[in-house]
Amino acid sequence: MEEWVEYARKLTDPENARFMDDALKDVVVLDISSSSPSAHIASSILAEFGARVIKIEPPEGDPLREITPFGEHYLRNTGLNFLVEGRNKEYITLNLEKEEGREIFKKIACKADVVIESFPPGYADELGIGYRQLRSINPEIIYLALSAHGQFGRNAREFAKIPDSNLLGLANSGYMYSCKELEDAGEPYSLPTAPGFWMASYFTAIYAVSGVLLALIHRNRTGVSQMIDITSTEVMMKITMELQWVHFFKEPVDVGVLPLDAGVFSYAYYRVKDGYVFASGYTDDNFRALVTQIGVPELMKRYPTVFDRTPLEKQKQAYRDVQDAIRNFTFDELARRMLEWKEKGERGTAIYAKVLSPEEVLKERYWWDKAVFRRYRDRKYGELVMVNSPWRFSRTPPKIRWICKDVGEDNTHFYHTVLGFGKEDLENLKKNGII
Repeated sequence: MEEWVEYARKLTDPENARFMDDALKDVVVLDISSSSPSAHIASSILAEFGARVIKIEPPEGDPLREITPFGEHYLRNTGLNFLVEGRNKEYITLNLEKEEGREIFKKIACKADVVIESFPPGYADELGIGYRQLRSINPEIIYLALSAHGQFGRNAREFAKIPDSNLLGLANSGYMYSCKELEDAGEPYSLPTAPGFWMASYFTAIYAVSGVLLALIHRNRTGVSQMIDITSTEVMMKITMELQWVHFFKEPVDVGVLPLDAGVFSYAYYRVKDGYVFASGYTDDNFRALVTQIGVPELMKRYPTVFDRTPLEKQKQAYRDVQDAIRNFTFDELARRMLEWKEKGERGTAIYAKVLSPEEVLKERYWWDKAVFRRYRDRKYGELVMVNSPWRFSRTPPKIRWICKDVGEDNTHFYHTVLGFGKEDLENLKKNGII
């Protein structure tokens, strides 16, 4: 075991990433999205794996830069939400609302592999820079379109001008409704709610990146371009299991989330001596393991089967009974009892997980030793703690080359090296509101 651990560490250690190859070397991505966390995250993932990502913003910058905690924490006029997903991209400005800007964009697109946009359906096509037009000048282009309701259908027509957002995907998919307690639990526990982060946006970005990579594989084999149409609502529908349950049970299913759940118990969090733990023991054997390990085996007689534990009123009492017993332990004590149970070969498995605050996670030395977290000292933004990507590759790992850049920071270099524009050209473009 120890030999394998050391081998795996050396093979995939993020500290060695800078010396290794890039999976997406020579892939050029144009990100012309606006106000789209999903697109911003997707292009950052591609950039981490070596793609040359050109973030094309309007002259005033992407409005997404304005989003930041409490509306007041900015670094060089850029919000933290934009900053943490701004890595490795080149930043230029170009006004796509003007004909001259669109003509310049077409010249750039001729040299690109991927275009990412988040306009209302059909808007890029109206401007003459949509998939149909770009495919005619670059037959191998991969075109990723992210929107609130997709490129066709009733909602795409009626709500075309509504931009995609994290909460829209959560609300329209059924996921937000599922993230509540049981209806009979009463408010505020019965109210629909949502995670406190860009959950739908991150899931959408991962599906978007997967789509781009698959389209690139197909293009490299056939030479054929492809458009990818993706929405956060459809992505969240994919992971909302309750949609299948409604079909199976032929009626609405009020599922609920922790600590009460219509389908299983115990599948909940509890207060213990040193904070909170999640404790799972929902099959009969698993519940027996749980109550025995916390010193109240008699609860198995009171709730002998899953049917005796899941009805709402019985579940409320069962939760209180487990809570009264488990509060006498620390997480480490529970973990040791779980391991001893398994070493004895007893039936059933109780699972415990310590519920950590973000501050506790950041203080955990284990994650720093694995280079999950890393401090970066940037000449513009100062010291920042970044979370490295979770992929650990032995040959082509992701890398963070730089944190972010200012609006249009790469204008001079990019337009000169790619299109041959000189100083006077750039001054005229700026004067005319093109860049």
